[in-house]
Parts: sequence; C-alpha cells; structure tokens
Amino acid sequence: MRSRGRARGFPLIWDAVVVGAGPAGATTALLLARAGASVLLLDRSRFPRDKPCSEYLSPATTDVLERLGAGLLGAVERTTHAKLYGMKVVAPGGTAMIGRFRGASRPYSLAVPRTSFDAILVAAAARAGAEVRESVTVENLVWQDGRVAGVVARSCNGQRVTCHGRFVVGADGLRSVVARRLGLVRHSPPRRVAFTAHVADVAGVDEIGELHVSDRGYVGLGAVGGGITTVALVLPLRDVRRSRRDYRAEFFAELDRFPGLAGRFDPRRQVRAVLATGPFAQWARVAAVPGALLVGDAADFFDPFTGQGIHTALRGAELAAACLTHGLAPGVSATTSLQSYERARRRALRGKWLLERLIGLGVGSPALTDRVVARLARRPDLADLLVSVTGNLLPARRVLTPRVLARLLW
Repeated sequence: MRSRGRARGFPLIWDAVVVGAGPAGATTALLLARAGASVLLLDRSRFPRDKPCSEYLSPATTDVLERLGAGLLGAVERTTHAKLYGMKVVAPGGTAMIGRFRGASRPYSLAVPRTSFDAILVAAAARAGAEVRESVTVENLVWQDGRVAGVVARSCNGQRVTCHGRFVVGADGLRSVVARRLGLVRHSPPRRVAFTAHVADVAGVDEIGELHVSDRGYVGLGAVGGGITTVALVLPLRDVRRSRRDYRAEFFAELDRFPGLAGRFDPRRQVRAVLATGPFAQWARVAAVPGALLVGDAADFFDPFTGQGIHTALRGAELAAACLTHGLAPGVSATTSLQSYERARRRALRGKWLLERLIGLGVGSPALTDRVVARLARRPDLADLLVSVTGNLLPARRVLTPRVLARLLW
C-alpha cells in the first residue's frame, strides 16, 4: 500500500473510513480531517489517474472551491483548464440554441482534466491530515451490532486488511462497492452509457460547450485547455448491447453521424484512449444507514447531460462532512447525525434531481427536443435561465413552475 499524509501512528479505529478518492471522497476527507477527525481515505487507483467524465465544473462549483479554501481554487486556475461561458444545444432537426450563464460574478464554468482536478483534491486532503492509501480495493463491509463498523480491503499485492471506523463513507462512484454491499442500489430507464476521449484541435470549438442530440443519443464536447477537447458520446444501453459494435474502435465514425459534428474531428489527433462509463440512471434507496453514508455518484447519478456531477459531489461532501463532524462530537447520537444528512441532502438536491430527470427523459424524445430547443432559440432569456439553473447558479424552482414549463413547450 502507498500512504500519504501526516506521520503518526494509525488509530485502531478511525473516525471515518472514506472509500473512493474522487471529488466527493477527497473533499469529505479534507473537511473531516480539517475538523480534527482521524480519516482514512482509500482508492483502488493511483493518482493522477484518468476518469471517463465530461470534466466540467459548473459555475457554482467555483464557489464551493472558494469555500473549501486550502488554495484549491487557485490551484485549479493555475493548472491547464478552459473557461466555458455557456452551452449550445443542437436538436435532432438541426435547430440550435445558445444559453449563457447569468447571475454570478464569474459567469463561466471551469473545465479541467480529471488527472489534474482529482490529484489537487487528494493532495489537499493529505495536507489536512487524512491518511491516503492508493491501489487499495475495498471488497466488503464490516458489521458490528447491526451497524457498519469498517471495511475489508485488499492491496495491490493481495494483502487483505480490516479497517475499522466509526463511520464509513461510500464515495466510490457508479459502481460503488459500499452501496452494493448495503443493498441500496436502484435503477430506472432511460439507461445510457458514455464513451469519452480527448481530441486535439477540434474544429469550431470555442468558449461555449456543445451538446448535439439525435435519435441515437447525444454528444457533449467542450475545451479543457491546451488545445484539447473532451468528447463524450452517450448512447442508450439497450442499443449498445443489441448492436454488439465496438464503439471504442468506431468512436469517430459514430461522431460523424451527427450533422453538427461531421468532419470536425481528425482521428489522428486523439490524445487519450476512449474510456467507457455507465450505465447511468442509478441511485441509492437511502443515502445513510447505521454507520455509513453515501456521497457523490455512489448516492445518485441520473444522466450526464446537465453536467452537474462534480458540483453535486462537492456539495454532497460539504453536507456529509458537516453532519459527520457533528456526529463525532461527544454526547451526539450517530443515528441523529446520519438522519440529518439524509434531510440536508434532500433539501439541497431535490430540485436538481427533478430537473435532471426531466431533461434526461426529454432528450430521449427527438420530437420533444426539437420543440423545446426551437422555443429556446427564439427566447434567449429563457435559454439563459435554463442554462444558468443547470449550472447551479439559480435554484431549480426558477424553471420548475407551470409558467416556465409552459413557455418551454408551447
């Protein structure tokens, strides 16, 4: 095992064992360690590492990074990145709308490769005092008196070790071992999978992100700095399974089937292998049980179309850390602390869940997408509102009203 963190004897029981060192896990570990908790942060990978992701930090993510302190926002701005000032959506029929971010002092999103972003957060967690162990795979949970009391992990050399914790945080993504071992994972249609790559010198890329929708699925693309563009091809799971095609090998041929993308990519300029992730539309029945909670994609991830994943991970980490810090205080009931996380999470994310699901379902209907995009193309104010809400700059309730929904459809 590889360890990083302050030199000290390992406790027999950690205050928190955090499984997964992506944005949700690393941020939770950072905040807990800063509050004085003993924290063990485990990840099966070694950092820096790539992830299949849109690599898009919605505008409100900047505010979270600023709240987290530790020089995180400055570190992100000093690494290779791009700024996106809005989003363009191209409907199956070819109609396009552009919405720009409004209502913020920084009217842009940051786009940062996950190799850089995740490594920045992991390093910050280690500096705060979390013990970071890489190349460690969590295989099972430890139970004691009806509650989660730790994890069973395996290092890259096959050594198994039991790590005891007062709390276990499952931040291990879509394929969360913690969520599966707890029996909490739920699915619903529409289920989609994504294939992502980095491509250099893509024609026509500027400071606006792009989403191209067709009856086959959709493609999202946006600059991430240094002349590189992240390109994500998102397809229905059933179509991928039925076709039995190798979408990694046929990645660029599939992109060329979208009219707004044909001829814009040079396959020779691919600079990172195509990575796959999904299926999406997955969530946990509850996000907290005795001794454990889920945060980030392990708790819920419906569809990547709105690009809210990283913001939700960081915001969820703030909520989780606040509740666990309270729960670690003398005389405070652990059960009450976990219940407060469930309530706080619903309050903060309920509107986002509903809007994300409505949009995810809508893009599966070409006729509906054509109608809505045509309406937005004629109403730039409405386009700006929707894009700003999906960028987490404005509350979802600004869109989820009968009046606004009617304007989108009729």
